[in-house]
Amino acid sequence: MEVSIFPDPMVRAHKTSFIEARLHSDAENPVHRERIAGLIETVAKSTAQPIYVAVDPATEAEISRYSGAALTPDEFAEFLSDAAGELGLEGPGAQPVARPDH
Repeated sequence: MEVSIFPDPMVRAHKTSFIEARLHSDAENPVHRERIAGLIETVAKSTAQPIYVAVDPATEAEISRYSGAALTPDEFAEFLSDAAGELGLEGPGAQPVARPDH
């Protein structure tokens, strides 16, 4: 994903609409590994890797998820675009707009 999907212009166009947080489960320190595993379970509610979860920053509710590696940049860009739409963002890099339900 880091080499073939994230650098793609269609995916990068959404970069400013989201805040990326990574939880790597391969920590050497067992205490860190256990803590990270707990965070992954809390946030992603899955042990699938990789997993991408779009969360509403106002409510912390899950908006959408993408499990597994994307096969094409188009697939991942569509996931980001759909999540942005659910959050009331009107295009790649857009800031939130007023939503009647918030």
